[in-house]
Amino acid sequence: MNRIIGTLLVALSVLLSALGFDITCNSNVAVYYGQNSAASQALPYQKPLRAYCDDNYADIILLSFLYILKGTGGYPVLNFANICDYTKNTSVPVFPGTELMHCSDMGADIKYCQSKGKVVLLSIGGATAQLNSDAATFSQQVWNLFMEGSSPYRPFDDAIIDGVDLDFEQTSQMDIIQFANNMNSYYKTGTKKYYITAAPQCPYPDANLGNLLANAHIDMAFIQFYNSGWCDNSKYGLPHWPQAQNYYMWDAAWHNNSFANPNIKLYVGATAGQDAGNPSSYVSPSFFAQELKELQGNYTDSFGGAMMWDMSWAYDSTPNYAGNAKQALMPGSKCSGTTGSCCDTYVPTPSMSHRRRSV
Repeated sequence: MNRIIGTLLVALSVLLSALGFDITCNSNVAVYYGQNSAASQALPYQKPLRAYCDDNYADIILLSFLYILKGTGGYPVLNFANICDYTKNTSVPVFPGTELMHCSDMGADIKYCQSKGKVVLLSIGGATAQLNSDAATFSQQVWNLFMEGSSPYRPFDDAIIDGVDLDFEQTSQMDIIQFANNMNSYYKTGTKKYYITAAPQCPYPDANLGNLLANAHIDMAFIQFYNSGWCDNSKYGLPHWPQAQNYYMWDAAWHNNSFANPNIKLYVGATAGQDAGNPSSYVSPSFFAQELKELQGNYTDSFGGAMMWDMSWAYDSTPNYAGNAKQALMPGSKCSGTTGSCCDTYVPTPSMSHRRRSV
């Protein structure tokens, strides 16, 4: 009987993966990829992107980062650590007159991951970002370089990403609201579904992204419940204010129509390793799993799932931090008002048991 059930679960997982990402689900998992941050602790280097797309742990992959909006020649600058970084590997090609890298292998991997039902977003920002362009120029560049626009410079060749994530952790010289509005206008001219997301810090409202969330259509907010002290995941379960994980504040804002998009999905972000951020912010996989279950059950309207920093830490965790989060979320999975019939059934794989922000 167990073998039959296991076979049916695998078949269902394959079928649902083929259906693609469903933003209405409350069991989605988003993971940042690209900065190889675990390698600084002598853990294995991050693998090529496609290595993380054969399991069903992550639904959303955030490529981090596009960290300079306007570099040499007026073009943006990317950094993906050991995967694609011309400053560390001179064999990585750069488009003439720019610092914009040509990451062909990543382009092929993006298409592979999308074929597996993953949403692949380009994260803009990071802790040391240079937010130094103007909204009109930069939004047009992003559309032309990475989506359905046209440019002789295509970092990922003909791969088309599924949208952008805004991880602005300092004041931006660019009008970020206008940028988001511009991107949403470009999206309407496209032939596929695109998303725009943001990664605010947990204090509400966020100092750098609060106005954006209130005044522009953002599909998902990947809230960083880490590196912020009083509202980190490590404070989950404590009495409210002044020391408590504060998802309840974000949910109250959702119900008070404080966001421009009344249907925005809110994600609980965590560091996936003891040294992936401030060590005092970290919670174990089991603690995070219990936290997710309770928040998913208590906040049925706003809750979208889990986010974590980053892929290298998550896959070097025992158990796998992303897989453990997915396993915790699936029993309470709901999509579009249904239960247990949606987007991403979790099926453990043999790799489950194996063993801040840069740029």
